[in-house]
Amino acid sequence: MPTRRRTLALAGGVLASLTGCLGEGDTGSGTEPSPTDASPTEGRLPTVTSDAAPTPSPSATPTPGPDGTPTVAGTDEPRKTADPATPSPPATVTRVSGDLPEWTAARWVDTDYADVLALDAGEDRLYVTLGSDGGGRSAVAALSPGRTQFDWLQSFAGEAEAGSHHEPTDATDTWGVTVGDGTVYSVHGRGDSYEWTALHALDAGTGTERWSFRRERRLGVAGLLDGAVVVRATEFFEPEHTHDTPEEPLETTIHAVDTDSGDSRWSASLADATAFTVGDDTVYAASGRTLSAYGPDGDRRWRRELSGTVRLATVLGDTVVCSVGESDDGSSLVGLSTGGETLWTRSLSARWFVPTDDRVYVGDDSVAAIAADGTVAWRERAYAHDPLLSADGNRLYTRTNVQMNAVDAYDLPGGDRPFRFVTPSNNGWPVAATAETLVAEAITPEKAEFTSLFAVDAATGEPRAVYRPSDSVFTVTGFDGTVYAGFGDGRLGVFEAAE
Repeated sequence: MPTRRRTLALAGGVLASLTGCLGEGDTGSGTEPSPTDASPTEGRLPTVTSDAAPTPSPSATPTPGPDGTPTVAGTDEPRKTADPATPSPPATVTRVSGDLPEWTAARWVDTDYADVLALDAGEDRLYVTLGSDGGGRSAVAALSPGRTQFDWLQSFAGEAEAGSHHEPTDATDTWGVTVGDGTVYSVHGRGDSYEWTALHALDAGTGTERWSFRRERRLGVAGLLDGAVVVRATEFFEPEHTHDTPEEPLETTIHAVDTDSGDSRWSASLADATAFTVGDDTVYAASGRTLSAYGPDGDRRWRRELSGTVRLATVLGDTVVCSVGESDDGSSLVGLSTGGETLWTRSLSARWFVPTDDRVYVGDDSVAAIAADGTVAWRERAYAHDPLLSADGNRLYTRTNVQMNAVDAYDLPGGDRPFRFVTPSNNGWPVAATAETLVAEAITPEKAEFTSLFAVDAATGEPRAVYRPSDSVFTVTGFDGTVYAGFGDGRLGVFEAAE
């Protein structure tokens, strides 16, 4: 099995387009100026429908702020700096100075598998996705806080497959499970050899398999509907050469799989699927520029043709928010009613969505909080990739800087930016967070197997300690005040807050 986390770190689009040279290790790099983000210096800084084509509709008019509230030049968007022409810097910029203490694991959980691929929090435990060399078998296990042995473990034929998350809040995670209504959903199979994949439904308390849903397609979880799990099933494409692309768009079939029986209640097919999201009683599926809405019985309620490819979609109250455009950087936001009517548009590009109860956070060359009515609650002009939402929802972290080597912290819901941590590498990003600790991963091949994990004080942004793995880092998460990290030697490390 390849070192998958390394593949993610090197293959990401931001690394290809925005970073400096790899392999400089811990030699360090400063904060670079950018068109959208001031170049702060070290130390304290000032705190700062139908099938018919759509008809144009006016953009939303945001609720105005109090008299005298500064705004982004040319818009009604509130901002947090007195000078609307100048980006608002983080309150503090921190970086590693000298040698850090070693961050040691409080305990280790050993497994019989080659790789600990993913960690997902349930109500009171972690669910661990495990993989093996050569694609033989994989597994899902449950781990309660404080334990050094799994509560249960269920193994499967084939490898763990990507796509088991629906709306993950850590952009660097690929493998994993979806947990809902006492059930753990996980996809395994032989997708790498273009044969088959299967969705397994496990009892969250015991690990007993309730049913499996297998197809000669690549399966993924799109969301949960009343009494059903929404599954996307995309036909395989086996290229003869690395850069081959399909001559015809691949077909994806949406299945509403009964959560009790594992049978498909209904299905609908579309070509060139680009985005999925699930509301209270509706499945929204995009095929290129076309967004379709399906009711709980599979009836298509409406279809709308939008101005560009639907790249992202999420449901926010009674609004379907979409990112539309032919590229991430060239995209804009559109808000649709659940009946398919255009409610508002916003000229904001987005390469990611992080939805919460009353707003969606979007990011690309800026970070913004968007309400269901299209109001921009706040916007910060700073590069923002690889978002990480803390478990309590009180903090959003993003990868930032021209070299994509730093982490910005945003307090929610207000959007204040208390600090930026600049990693000692040309590539660094956030991977996990608790109330006390932010974990930043950075490429440091001269100091570790490939990446290092930096424990950063979540209150001040000060680096406290560093762990230098001797194996690949696959997954890191914060749970119950503790940091858990999975490695390519089949071990799971449990780290407490660094002093």
